[in-house]
Amino acid sequence: MTSRKAKRMSMAEFEKVSEPGEPLEPLRARQEADAAWAERAFQGREVLGTPIRIRRGRPKAGDAAAPTVVKAIRLPEALLEQLQTRAKAEGLSLNALLQVAAVEYLVHHRGA
Repeated sequence: MTSRKAKRMSMAEFEKVSEPGEPLEPLRARQEADAAWAERAFQGREVLGTPIRIRRGRPKAGDAAAPTVVKAIRLPEALLEQLQTRAKAEGLSLNALLQVAAVEYLVHHRGA
């Protein structure tokens, strides 16, 4: 393995070759919001996930169903087949599996 010395450059040279990035103030605000959320979560005052119940089929008679919106999406065939296989293995409908995936995405990508 060869070692290369890092090129030393001034801040002006660095800024010239660097992308502009995100402004500092929105980053600080997001960091403060995230820190406050984490503090509430550690104290048990924040829900760590979206509380939803996903079951197969329609709700029982008399149970109120949450309002939903129908949305068509395009998926590559191979991906659709994998999702259908996984849904069947989990005992879920494809719709329920996609709802679980969407919730998990939102939980793990909070700041996006």
